[in-house]
Amino acid sequence: MKFHNINRALLALFCVPLYTQATTLQQAAQAALTYDSALQSSKKTSEADRQKYWQGMAGMLPTLTLEGSWDRQEQPDKKYQSGVTTHNYDVRVRQPLFDMSKYAGWRKGVAIADTAQAQAHLAEEKLLTSIANAYFSVLYQQEVLQAAQAASHNFRQQMEKLQAGLRNGQNTRTELDEAKANYAIAQAKEIEASNQLLLAGEAVRRLSGINPDTLEPVNFQCLNATPYASLTEAINASQQRNTNIQVALFQNDQADADVLAADGAHMPVVSLYASYGKNWSRNDNDDNILYDAIFGTKSKSNNLQYGVNVTVPLFAGGSQLSQSFEAAYRREAAKYSIVEAQRKAVQETRSAWLSLTNGQALIEAEKNAVASAHEKVVSVQYGREMGFRTVNDELDAQQKYYSTLKDQAEARLNYLNALVSLAQSTGSLSPEMLNFFQCR
Repeated sequence: MKFHNINRALLALFCVPLYTQATTLQQAAQAALTYDSALQSSKKTSEADRQKYWQGMAGMLPTLTLEGSWDRQEQPDKKYQSGVTTHNYDVRVRQPLFDMSKYAGWRKGVAIADTAQAQAHLAEEKLLTSIANAYFSVLYQQEVLQAAQAASHNFRQQMEKLQAGLRNGQNTRTELDEAKANYAIAQAKEIEASNQLLLAGEAVRRLSGINPDTLEPVNFQCLNATPYASLTEAINASQQRNTNIQVALFQNDQADADVLAADGAHMPVVSLYASYGKNWSRNDNDDNILYDAIFGTKSKSNNLQYGVNVTVPLFAGGSQLSQSFEAAYRREAAKYSIVEAQRKAVQETRSAWLSLTNGQALIEAEKNAVASAHEKVVSVQYGREMGFRTVNDELDAQQKYYSTLKDQAEARLNYLNALVSLAQSTGSLSPEMLNFFQCR
């Protein structure tokens, strides 16, 4: 049987799926979103931080309190002791009218809640990127293992054929040694590829809990269209939707609120208040009627109080002024963080775009390289049969052919990862978007 027929038969055998139900990339991502413990922890932290919104809102709402007390006063130095028992309660309400710190607290609560939501989305994007990379790594290692197994099988057949030829005087010891060396190298690469496949599969299992043997291959026919018409369009999308930029913007809002709170410490605080209460008191010398003894009905009064309270800060040792300077510096730092996030988004988008456009050309070049390497194997094999080429030439051609198969698989892996990186940098990465890889 000719070499190319053996190779095609082996690849057909290795490509037969060992599972009955395939798992798409979107299904793996959906499973990871509910299975990954790190993401669940991030979501709970985000939900906790979102409560800052309600805490800030509560600072501007009225406060209502109820207070009550019972007091007993003794006079032990009196010859005839006469104690006094008093009871009272007060209902008080206070409404801030002008308090910049309360308003700043609400502004900061809104910013913290928005930041928490953006950070939760960022954690989700990172998980989707991780599961996609792990998914593609499994597919890549499967291709590498298939090529390594085919190479190992073919070199073993070559070695056995040369051993028989050596016994019959048709081949030399040098040719047999070369075949043994190629077979040993192929076996080592097969073991390495098998181990790498197991490691890639464990990454998928850890992130999603899915059996890596069930992953469905990517349909490269779906990936002909570029997500954006130009690099400029992709960069503009990243500036508008990149999650890291959104986080930086919300953190800048927090810094603005801190400046507002620090400046508000120098401003007056105005609040409206009202209270209503009742006091009872009873002297031990009064008639000791049970009801009177408990509630002190001999002396009671009602109190109603309301008004406006104004507090004007004058001097606090300079600490408030220092806090204003600190808040201003932190706001400037937050503004630079926005610029850094924007520049980083541009860099990541540009890098992913170049990897994507170059990857398309590289995949096509590797496809041609595989075809050329296969044709060379057939040509060298024919030349050896005609006496123009040696066995070593044939083994070398076969070795280069299997190397080009691995290079082609690596080019596909880099292309798929570039697609995911571009989606993340432009803020379009989602479980629904991952259907793109299987034409769904």
